[in-house]
Amino acid sequence: MKIKLSLTLFLLAFSITSSFAHALWIETSVNGKKGQAQEVKIFFGEYEHNEPDSTAKWFSNLKEFKLILTAPNGTTKILTASPDILFYKASFTPDQNGTYKVSVVHEIAAVYEKAKIEYYAFADVRVGNSKVNSVFPNGAALTIRPDKHISKVGESSTHQVIYNNAPFAKQKLTLVNPERKTEPTETDAEGKFTFKPEQKGNYFFEAFTENKTSGKLNGQDYEKVWHLVTYTTEIK
Repeated sequence: MKIKLSLTLFLLAFSITSSFAHALWIETSVNGKKGQAQEVKIFFGEYEHNEPDSTAKWFSNLKEFKLILTAPNGTTKILTASPDILFYKASFTPDQNGTYKVSVVHEIAAVYEKAKIEYYAFADVRVGNSKVNSVFPNGAALTIRPDKHISKVGESSTHQVIYNNAPFAKQKLTLVNPERKTEPTETDAEGKFTFKPEQKGNYFFEAFTENKTSGKLNGQDYEKVWHLVTYTTEIK
């Protein structure tokens, strides 16, 4: 019985992981300059394997995402994104010092494997002297929040994962380093984990959770809700 139960739990975990191999993420330079255009790219696919999907194949209403720019003073606006072959691209020109946050909060219109899917993606852009921008858009149930910006190899920071306004405690995360290798990561009782980069390049963080909320979406019944958040940052 124990063997059967263990196998069942393993297959369930594998099924959820496989279903969520695809993620939505944002890439942009971590450093920006006032008066200089900042390019932003939005990808969908398998980050760890460096396999973004062609934008022509993005499913359901994923192409209708809204890219939100939150300025250091808290004002927000929607950036216009246009499709390329493997990503959507947008740009903005910073006009103040501080941290700009670019984000996507998107609900998939189609039910998949009896689940409603919520995607959240975040990235920060530092301009001049800056502090972490703690403003997150409405609707982001799952977020990854750094306590400070770091830009050097070997420097440490603490990130906190929040789910429904509470710490995402004792949960495993995915951290992918610049070599596209996964590093085991887990939050503590306060939903926190330490990030200490060992090399230059892009880092990718991903957190996932499922709740058993049921309902109806566009005429389709769902039995659960999947929340998937990504946060990307660059170490120079």
